[in-house]
Amino acid sequence: MRPGARDVAALAAHAAGQLGRLAAVLAGAATAGRRIGLVTGVHIAWAPLPAAETDGPVGTAVLARALTSLGGEPVVLTDDWCGPVVDACLAAAGCGPAVVVGRAATEDDVRTAVSALDLGALVAVERLGPNRSGRVLTMRAVDITASTAPLHAAFLAPGVPTGAVGDGGNEIGMGVVPPEVVAAAVAHGAEIACRTPVDHLVVAGTSNWGCYGVVAALARAVPDRADRLLALLTPDLDAALLSAAVAAGGIDGVTGEPAPSVDGIAVADYADLFPALVRLARA
Repeated sequence: MRPGARDVAALAAHAAGQLGRLAAVLAGAATAGRRIGLVTGVHIAWAPLPAAETDGPVGTAVLARALTSLGGEPVVLTDDWCGPVVDACLAAAGCGPAVVVGRAATEDDVRTAVSALDLGALVAVERLGPNRSGRVLTMRAVDITASTAPLHAAFLAPGVPTGAVGDGGNEIGMGVVPPEVVAAAVAHGAEIACRTPVDHLVVAGTSNWGCYGVVAALARAVPDRADRLLALLTPDLDAALLSAAVAAGGIDGVTGEPAPSVDGIAVADYADLFPALVRLARA
């Protein structure tokens, strides 16, 4: 919960206890060998060279690797605009490519495709969703609906446990936070607040960090696999995945620049996060 581009402690207050519950759901699905959907990718349309941001794909790749080590079958979903960056991160983490949804996909197309996967759980990571007017807005209230496939529709179908990781109020999952809380907590909150809910929401300073928190929680949930899981929580792996993202065209979602940083924060400035999470996981 260290601040990233914003201090979102007020949002996190409405998700107390949900990190542990999401980890329990994911641990159960993975150890049972189930498929687990991971949805990520944000297209920064306002940047000089529009591209997917580095926050989200990096953490998703580490989480996918963690779920694989537990026996699960992660299936990462994204859209055409974010596919190259997401695939680069997955490859660098030793995972297979994403399922890429086409630009013309409708909500019905998304529901049909995800239903066919027979998922044990579905989690969004830094994936923006529609506000009360059905528009998808960035933290600066830039409308990117036209370059965002309606993957949020998958989270509205019954029968699959859902989770989300977010850091700003405009991501899938923030529908569980009262809109007036989002409005008071972040700039443009009244406009950008996503109204798509999930069963278990994780709030973090950046969504990549939230994924690392989920991996640490998985290590507590499945202690006999803890060593393997916690070996993924290193600044070296984080830096390698960020480099892969940038090489594939990824950009920092705050600065809009192709740099190995997340929401304007350089890798070196949060390197201490990793040993801290390992200590918590082993406590």
